[in-house]
Amino acid sequence: MKKGQMGFILMSLAALSFAIAVILMRVMTQSSAMPTREIGIWRFIIAGPVLWMISFFRNKNGDLPKKRALWSILLGFIFSLSGFSALFALDKIPSSLYIIILYIYPSLIVLYSLISNRPVPSLFWLGLPMSIIGLILAVYHPGENLVIDLFGLLMTIVNALAMTVYMIMSEKIFQGINDRFSGTKWVMTGAMLVGLGMIPLFGLSFPSSGREWILLLSYIIFGTLLPVLSMNAGLQLLGAARGSVVATFQPVMTILLSVLFLNERLMLQQWFGGLLVIAAVILLQLSPDKNLS
Repeated sequence: MKKGQMGFILMSLAALSFAIAVILMRVMTQSSAMPTREIGIWRFIIAGPVLWMISFFRNKNGDLPKKRALWSILLGFIFSLSGFSALFALDKIPSSLYIIILYIYPSLIVLYSLISNRPVPSLFWLGLPMSIIGLILAVYHPGENLVIDLFGLLMTIVNALAMTVYMIMSEKIFQGINDRFSGTKWVMTGAMLVGLGMIPLFGLSFPSSGREWILLLSYIIFGTLLPVLSMNAGLQLLGAARGSVVATFQPVMTILLSVLFLNERLMLQQWFGGLLVIAAVILLQLSPDKNLS
């Protein structure tokens, strides 16, 4: 399998995992009294030790050099910032507005790549507007009251910037490293430290039933472990510019999963918007790289 194809599959897997995590979060918030910010804390303080435990049993030599490990911990801080800012934003603004604003980050990554003279898909000028228009059509419900809350808007922008920085840094930090699992455990170590620091601020309660534990652990697998491992590997094969565009699959996958498992119904404009996003991603992946030099 070609390098680009494998990268596309890994980034698509990350997008699908995040989409499943959104569905699990909806189920948890509807059936559990645990606040979303505490779910976010559990997400990181469990994921970190799990990766270290798996790393111990893998018994592989060749961990990251000290400097890269420190950079990976910083990357974990940024990833946790993205996670917590998303929770804070969704408490204040509608999810449709959140998604529309959040997914400016692929455009920011492409802009960075252009400024830094890195390769980008040559048809970015067509594919990116297509994906943005498709997302708006897919997530916006006509007549929906888009309440603009300043704090929620600010947290969404922070989320978008954090994702931009994460993808750009991840591509650089993991460059030339074959065992990306070792790097990811340091990323999750950084996120775990942030989660532990949040406990004095927000507290931490335990799930009240076995069902809640299963949902929480499933959320940690699909919302953290699987997508971060896939994303860190996929960005190395695909690059931040192309990888960020594939990530726009996530809202479309979330909508489709909502139809399948939450009995939601889609309007014609949402189907059209989803198809437009898919077409844009395929167009950009088939488009050859372009360097501005």
